[in-house]
Amino acid sequence: MLKRLWQWLKRFFQGLFGSKHPSPQPGEQRKVEPPKQRTDAEYEALFLELLTRVNEGWSRGRVKGFLDANKITEAGLVEWLRRFGERLLASSAPNDELASRMVQLGELDVGEVGDVARDIGMRLLDRGGETNRQGAEDAEEGEEGDADTITLDELFVRLQQDENLRQQFVQQLGIETDDPQFIIQALINQFNTAGDLSTNEAEIWFYQGNEQFEAGNFEEAIASYDKAIEIKPDDHEAWYNRGTALANLGRDEEAIASYDKAIEFKPDLHEAWHNRGVALANLGRDEKAIASFDKAIEFKPDLHETWNNRGLTLRDLGQYEEAIASYDKAIEFKSDYHQAWYNRSLALVNLERFEDAIASYDKAIEFKPDLHEAWCYRGVALCNLGQFEQAIASFDKAIEFKPDDHQAWYNRGVALGKLGRFEEAIASFDKVLLIKPDNHSAWKNRGIAAGSSISFNPLPSLLIGIVQTNRTLNQRGYEGQLASYEEGLKYCHQHTHPEGWGQLHQAIGNAHYNRGRIDFRPHSYWHKAVKSYNEALKTLTEADFPDLHLEVLRDLIRVLLALGETAAAKEWRRHVLEVFTKLFNSKKSSGEKRQLAVKFISFSQMRVDVLVEDGELVLGLEAAERNKNFYLTWILDAQKQDILNPSYADMQQLTNPTTAVVYWHLSPFALSTFIIKHNAAQPSVVSTPSFLGEFETWVKQWNQQYEDYRKTKYQQVEQANNWRDNLPQMLNQLGDILNISAILSEIHHEFIQNLILLPHRDLPRFPLHALFPEHFTTTYLPSAQVGIFLQQISSTSNEEFPQLLSVEHPDSAGFDILPHAEIESAAINQLFNHPNNKRISGEQATKIAVQEALAAQYNIFHFTGHGSYDFEHPKQSALALSGEDKLTVEEICNIDFRGYQLVTLAACETALTGNQTIENEYVGLVSAFVYRGVTNVLSTLWTTVNDDASSLLIMYFYWQLKKGKSPAIALAKAKIWLRSLTDYKLERLCQVIFKKLPQDEKPLRPHIRNKLSQFRNMELADKKQKHFDDPYYWAAFTITGCFPRPSFLA
Repeated sequence: MLKRLWQWLKRFFQGLFGSKHPSPQPGEQRKVEPPKQRTDAEYEALFLELLTRVNEGWSRGRVKGFLDANKITEAGLVEWLRRFGERLLASSAPNDELASRMVQLGELDVGEVGDVARDIGMRLLDRGGETNRQGAEDAEEGEEGDADTITLDELFVRLQQDENLRQQFVQQLGIETDDPQFIIQALINQFNTAGDLSTNEAEIWFYQGNEQFEAGNFEEAIASYDKAIEIKPDDHEAWYNRGTALANLGRDEEAIASYDKAIEFKPDLHEAWHNRGVALANLGRDEKAIASFDKAIEFKPDLHETWNNRGLTLRDLGQYEEAIASYDKAIEFKSDYHQAWYNRSLALVNLERFEDAIASYDKAIEFKPDLHEAWCYRGVALCNLGQFEQAIASFDKAIEFKPDDHQAWYNRGVALGKLGRFEEAIASFDKVLLIKPDNHSAWKNRGIAAGSSISFNPLPSLLIGIVQTNRTLNQRGYEGQLASYEEGLKYCHQHTHPEGWGQLHQAIGNAHYNRGRIDFRPHSYWHKAVKSYNEALKTLTEADFPDLHLEVLRDLIRVLLALGETAAAKEWRRHVLEVFTKLFNSKKSSGEKRQLAVKFISFSQMRVDVLVEDGELVLGLEAAERNKNFYLTWILDAQKQDILNPSYADMQQLTNPTTAVVYWHLSPFALSTFIIKHNAAQPSVVSTPSFLGEFETWVKQWNQQYEDYRKTKYQQVEQANNWRDNLPQMLNQLGDILNISAILSEIHHEFIQNLILLPHRDLPRFPLHALFPEHFTTTYLPSAQVGIFLQQISSTSNEEFPQLLSVEHPDSAGFDILPHAEIESAAINQLFNHPNNKRISGEQATKIAVQEALAAQYNIFHFTGHGSYDFEHPKQSALALSGEDKLTVEEICNIDFRGYQLVTLAACETALTGNQTIENEYVGLVSAFVYRGVTNVLSTLWTTVNDDASSLLIMYFYWQLKKGKSPAIALAKAKIWLRSLTDYKLERLCQVIFKKLPQDEKPLRPHIRNKLSQFRNMELADKKQKHFDDPYYWAAFTITGCFPRPSFLA
């Protein structure tokens, strides 16, 4: 009887201490946590189990295996065992059998735990002497009484000593008292009534399955659970554990079926709902997985692991905001849950909320400082913000905790390359390749760095030593690129690494193509490129790698067009569009579709080319507009699902007998200029022969010359033949490239006076209005839909007395002082004198103060400060405020500006992008303001050295507004006035203004007094010179918005 009672008690203990469910659960995806600390009760149950096995003859190796399988640390077990021994020694109850088994464990030489057990056992035996009853479980039935008494006495002592144990028995047995005697009696009663042999046999199979599961023998565990279920078909725990074992084998379909059976017999089994969700997610059934997680949460709302996995699944669906909300719930229930903080960061990165992501990574690191993944991807987020030095420090921390983290080494190399530290970048990539020589991305980027490096620097490479095996890797430039790619092919073979093999051949093709672009005889290089791209297509097929297949074809079409093989290029182009459409339609979520559309925006642009070539001009224009609105919404309002796309008939609303629209569309292969005229049945299109190469070269020259000029423009002696000097000539070249003469022929009509310009890609950075005769009044729009929207809201505005918000010369860190900003702002406030006007200047222009003021709904927002454009992440483009504060495009888009009829950005260089070419749509500060409802935005493409010119033009512009002119006409008149302005005219104007100002007025009156003094000292001949006729002074100013005048200016 004793043996049966002992086995029954052992099973009871297992149920009591929660070991009926195998651990760990597979549901905690990507979770990196230390093992949870065991309770004293769990240690006790495992230790008694171990002593039983030792008594049955286990060897030293099996004991070690038991400890490893149950993830028992020796330190933790020894610490508990010492406490347990103290309790046993403090008790007067005999424990000879337990003591003998502890001594037996010690004799197996299993380490400190055996030594401690032996010491405790010997002390117990010395105290008990004759009561040693080793082997009592094998006694005859006639000895049952004494043995029964001994076993229950041991349990009685433990119950007396352990309140937590008593409470667990009370809960398990369903009794109302924790008196040890009542508990013992209840146990005996339950044992006596548990006479169903089939149930006992089912439990034996069940616990055998658990032991096999813990040992990692999942197939055997499943067989044991099947036996248990055969005897007891409604055992929900056996079904659940069976599902968990199947999940560990990757057999998710079968696991789901087992979880369903568990739920059938116990509908509120939250563990089954949770793991069922994980299995569904593994199979890509994300919506059903979320429903399963929701059921788990319904039955256990505080289950942080479920909230975390729910977030992971939502992220897989591209529902990043909802994923973050789930991670937040996980963190609410477990604030130090580093894995949820980490996963939350990844979702924030998907939303390009990089600063928030970094803060979230920091929390993950706070709770787990050695989480190398968080350090690594924190660095990636910093790279996305252009903070490459800080990113490298983050990658270094990742490497500190995991020196063989090839991903951190790789990202470190990318960041170094962004800083132009190409030799150090190569050394980082070499480190990647020592760890993982078949990493094709590292070989690719090593080649790019080698191609960009001027010369080989041995110092960084000596630290790595990979180049010792192949000296050709020391080459730089074009040859260095090819050496890296060809070496990579030795590790990435066609049949074993099809993706890497194909990408390396694509990289070789790109190297040939780019080399040809700078050679007088490019065709030999371009033919090599075609050959390499065709090699790449052997493995990067539509079926296996559709995204990469499209990328290679994009490059192939480009080089075919360069070679003049137009027919082949067009044939591939139609194939590309078919593949892209299939791939786009295969995506499940709108988020995935958007990401794909952005990645392959050039294919949507190609579709416009095809429609134009086929003569479908209306459809071509509507497709171009659809692309514009898609990308604008993607950047400025990512949560918006329904994107308005006007028809050609809708776009006609922008025209009238005196107004036409010039709508440019650039694809990687063609320029189409649509002309929309009033009541025209379809747009006309201006062709631009030999566009691509010329425009690309022109943009590069503009970028380089402008960047060089910005670095030296405040020096006393400027470099000769600089961007400023070349500006008129460069604008003439741009006019020829864009075929402006053909556009003028299309709009040549005596009634057309106004032009709405809708530029594409890089074109908004350039003064296109300066390419047209000055008798045209021009305004810009980011898209036709924005123009229609602005017309609608401007027609409902009836503000007669505009209220002005003026944010003046913030003390922005890292930006030049604008000396005339105060004068300019004072003059404008004199013109628009309203009791509710508000002025914020200097250090008062904090982010909070400006945001609060903007939300107060003024009519004019005048900003005399700096702005920045972020090429990589347009949402981070910003107005520079006090100190380090800035107001980003993303934050601007959170403000309703529909009451604003004018925003002036007087010193924001919106022409800046660095040396990159914009491949999709220019989206910056101006786009954000008009998208959110500002009727007109005055902005500058560049800032001039002579602040007089800028301030004079802006003040005259406001004066024209005050007289009732529309912003577009006011700017046109201001430019004409500035171009014809002489010091003689300016002197007379200053005299008139000076007389009208109050005698105590500041700062205008002192400033004008100084100006008049300067004029008196000038020669008359000098006063008659026109100082500002050069386009450098006036061409930078643009108006974006609609033509109808704001009613308050009428």
